[in-house]
Amino acid sequence: MGRGYLHVSVGNLNIDLTLYIPRLPVFDESVIVNDMLLSPGGSASNYASAVACYGHRATLIAAASTNPMVDNILEELRRRGVDTRFVKRVDGDPGLVIVVVTSNGEKIMLKYRGVNELLSPNDVPRELLDQANIVHLASIPPNIAEEIAGRASRLGIIVSYDPGVYAVSEKERVIKMLDKIDILFLNRVEAKELAGANMESLLKYGLSLLVIKKGAGGAFVVQHGSFYYRGRSKPIGKPINTTGAGDAFDAFFNAAYLDYKDPGKALSYGLAAGTLQTMCKTSIICCDMELFKKQLLMTTVEVMKEPDEWIIED
Repeated sequence: MGRGYLHVSVGNLNIDLTLYIPRLPVFDESVIVNDMLLSPGGSASNYASAVACYGHRATLIAAASTNPMVDNILEELRRRGVDTRFVKRVDGDPGLVIVVVTSNGEKIMLKYRGVNELLSPNDVPRELLDQANIVHLASIPPNIAEEIAGRASRLGIIVSYDPGVYAVSEKERVIKMLDKIDILFLNRVEAKELAGANMESLLKYGLSLLVIKKGAGGAFVVQHGSFYYRGRSKPIGKPINTTGAGDAFDAFFNAAYLDYKDPGKALSYGLAAGTLQTMCKTSIICCDMELFKKQLLMTTVEVMKEPDEWIIED
């Protein structure tokens, strides 16, 4: 692997409070929590941790609270190999996500953005961009993403974007900035919102790769030039918590794409990592490369001559 490759991951840094309960309570009812975990979270942090697990270098760009609780979160990320030197510390409440997971794997999430709202394009220093091989924009508003993507693309750096909810809430703004994006990650709902039934319509804006994630249904890649890949990964264990699976997918997809320049192989790595992440108790990938190799063996990818309804339908 190209261990010298540097990923700059831009987005949220959260404190995740994950609660495991036997079932969801009804109103005015209490249930006993079986297990509680406090861990780093946020799409950019999850991505950076997964990149470090893969074996590439990862630098996190985020706005983080000066609250002492965040010190422990940053230390955990550093322990996992993430460079946090450029995380901006500001006064204010930390980003917080409460994840409630039931015994059958269902979950609800309560998100408080806190100082994540203070992220700025200027938080990405030019000297860092000069070293970067890829900039990943993780669930950040398109006005901020566009400015960072523009600076990176002018330097010839690969830019990937996973807009998350903004693909729906700010659809036109996301489409407007696609000329600055090389790899676009969407889920099925987001893809339908942006492109309807014609996925290839998004490639006209200059994308190299469109990646559509379908959770347990696998994923699909449309490559510029009318090449199509689809794949699935059969879990080697029981899914526990799906939080962060999409971020692990993005990280391993991008890392493998840098190493192998092969969208099909990148898709297999992304699928294996995303599936493995569902067996982890927190949104940060449980980094066990032996388990990853076993999951990779349960992953299949095929090249298709033309797209079909599989892209966005079950």
